[in-house]
Amino acid sequence: MFLEKYLNSTYLDLVYKNYEEYYINLLNRDNFNKVYNILKNNNFYFIEDIILNYLELFEIDEKYVQLAINDIKSSLGYNFVEQIGKNMTLINKIIEQAINYSER
Repeated sequence: MFLEKYLNSTYLDLVYKNYEEYYINLLNRDNFNKVYNILKNNNFYFIEDIILNYLELFEIDEKYVQLAINDIKSSLGYNFVEQIGKNMTLINKIIEQAINYSER
């Protein structure tokens, strides 16, 4: 399973408890890696928590995720990652905005 590359065994076990194995196996590895790298390059220090709770973010085409992150960065300012870390529900806004971009 490719998620082993990104998660330690504890997080991996939790992901399998939170999501159906069938769903996890449907994830596009290449896009997952691209979204992961976008988060990493933007200094998200809680990527494992995002995978655990917001796996659907990694389904969205990386270009739309990047646009959505740019939007939230503009709206929240320079410490946007810290603000998201304190209020993880902001990930939902990134997901919603990325989906909106994809539907245009």
